Parts: sequence; C-alpha cells; structure tokens
Amino acid sequence: MASNDTSSNAHTADSDGLEFWRIKRLRFRVLILGRANAGKTTILERIAGASICEAEVWRDGKRLPGQIVKGQSDRGLHNVKDEIRFPSRPGFVFHDSRGFEAGSSKELAVAQQFVEDSAAVTSLREQLHAIWMCLPLDEARELFDTEKQVFSWARGHIPLVVIFTKRDGAVDKVTSQIISSASESASGRAFRKKARENAEIAVATHIKEREEELRQLDQVAQGKSAMTFLATSDMAEPTDASKSACANLIKATEEGLAGPKLKTVLSLVWGRNLLENGFRCFLW
Repeated sequence: MASNDTSSNAHTADSDGLEFWRIKRLRFRVLILGRANAGKTTILERIAGASICEAEVWRDGKRLPGQIVKGQSDRGLHNVKDEIRFPSRPGFVFHDSRGFEAGSSKELAVAQQFVEDSAAVTSLREQLHAIWMCLPLDEARELFDTEKQVFSWARGHIPLVVIFTKRDGAVDKVTSQIISSASESASGRAFRKKARENAEIAVATHIKEREEELRQLDQVAQGKSAMTFLATSDMAEPTDASKSACANLIKATEEGLAGPKLKTVLSLVWGRNLLENGFRCFLW
C-alpha cells in the first residue's frame, strides 16, 4: 500500500513539474524547408498527431482568421514569418518556406534573411531553434541549386536536420524499373522479391551518396553546421512506423542542439517525462 502511495506522489510531483514548465509557455521553433511535394505537410501532421486542417496560423501575435495553411501561397498570403501551430502540440512553432524550385531566388533570399535575423535574436522564445530540410527520394535525384545554398545559412548557428522523405516511394519506383526492364522470362514471386531487395540496396546507396554530397557542401560552408540525417518511410498514415520516424526526428534534432537549455525545451514540448530530463533542468 505504501508503495502505491509513493508511486502516486511521484506521478503528482512529475505532473506538477510539467505544469510549471507549461506555464512558462515554452516554444520550440522550427523552419521546415523543401520543394513542393517534398513531404513537409505530412511530417507536420505526424509530429502534431493532427490534420493540417487543424493548424492555426499566427502573425504578429494574432491568430489569422480561417484555415489558410493549405494553399496560402497560391492566395498570396504566405509569409515565412507566419507561425504554424497545432493545438495538439502547443509547444511547437513551425515556419514554412516555399520557393525551392528552379528560379525561386526571391523566395530563397527571404528565407535566408529570416534565418539570419532569427539567429541574432536573444529571446529564447523568439529564436529559431532548428531547420528541417526535406529532400524527397522518389523524385529528381539531383539537388536544386536553391537546396544547396541552404548549407551556407546555418554557419554554426542553427542545427540542420536533413530528412530524406518518401523512401518507400523511391523503393517502389526502383523496383518497378527493375521489373519492367527485365526479360519476359524473368517473373514470379522470387524474382519480384529479389527486385525489391536490389531496389532497397540502390536507394540506400543513393542516400549515402547524397549524404556525402551534402557533407562536402557543408565543408565549403566552413564545416560549422550541426547537421544530422534521417530517412523516413510509410509516413502517409499515423502508424507505429510513422510514430517511430517522428521519435527519430526529434532525437536527430536534439543531437544538433547545443547545451541543456534547448534540449530541455524540446523534451518538454515533445511531451517527454520531466524526470527523465531532470538533470538538464538542474543544469539550467
């Protein structure tokens, strides 16, 4: 009986501690980058555990009326400074930058200025804490020049997580190519299984080559960026696989953060148990 009381008291203390930090209205701010159809919206939905239709857009401290996250750039309302917030994950603040297709230098310059301005902010709540850059694996295999320029932005100030999205789509595409290019005599379940295995190897090799290319770009940018890599699959629906991918994304983001303060903020807004990170609060 005493053991149960002790457990209950510990749970209450932990809950009180979490509530204390929630009252402080902590924010973890992320800029998500990527070309059209790179999987940005899907990642936000999986992280938030909610549809993009439930997202709120805030500008200059005020919530904009109506739902405008989807297609807002088409209506001329997009602004990289806009805050995308989900009631289901109140601690996260997302910024979305479009314009990573060819010939989008103006949008790119706006995003770069936003990153540089955010890096100079002293307020923890207003700082940009991380950049998530989405590179789809099922589309063009070459990097856009606009994507390459991102690696000169961070300059050691803001951690960058490169997310290779749609890995499953890339494997499906390569598998189909292998099967379609095979001779008519090549068929059957065994052949399709082998084609799938070869496609997995081909995509994994491509990811390694892309990582090496990006590391070389980072070296050109003075090699100061805190950069980590992550590949995602099966993100279309909220499944155990997508939950695991989100946990890996948070972990990769955490690895790039400097010092215990931001790591604590990320842990708390993500919803981790405060006791697991108590040493960070103590250091803070």
